[in-house]
Amino acid sequence: MDEKRDPVARLRHRRKIITDDDRILYLMNEISRAARRLYDARVARIGLNQTQWRIIAQLLRDPSLTQAEIARRLELESATIGQAIAGLCAKGLMERLRAESDRRAWQLVLTERLDRLLPELRASADRLHDLLWRNVAPHEKRTLRHILARISANLDQIRTEAE
Repeated sequence: MDEKRDPVARLRHRRKIITDDDRILYLMNEISRAARRLYDARVARIGLNQTQWRIIAQLLRDPSLTQAEIARRLELESATIGQAIAGLCAKGLMERLRAESDRRAWQLVLTERLDRLLPELRASADRLHDLLWRNVAPHEKRTLRHILARISANLDQIRTEAE
């Protein structure tokens, strides 16, 4: 029977279009989105939104980042980052200072008040990790981390070549 007329054959053909590589990337994206939503709900109880906790996470990894660099890393508009940072500053969790190297740039400094909040943020993340990594052995997590690091390095190389 002609594939154009047979809906079952069309469905089989369409399913072949999606590869295992596609399914893996889709799954990685879904896991990331779901984990962020769950963490959002946990940190909302202490008055932080997703953009704010992601900014804090970026600064914990690299305290030298400017507001513009964080916006680029998080792939968010400057206005969105600016509003989130203004909220963090209003809560006393961060200070925004002119960068010494470039007076047009904003240097962000985490405060002692944030330091007092970090154990609660860490505990929320740890509880979520306990749930997410249930039934996954430590050696499996290590293997996954190594694989993801290689994929990330490949992406970095692709971005570098594209520039």
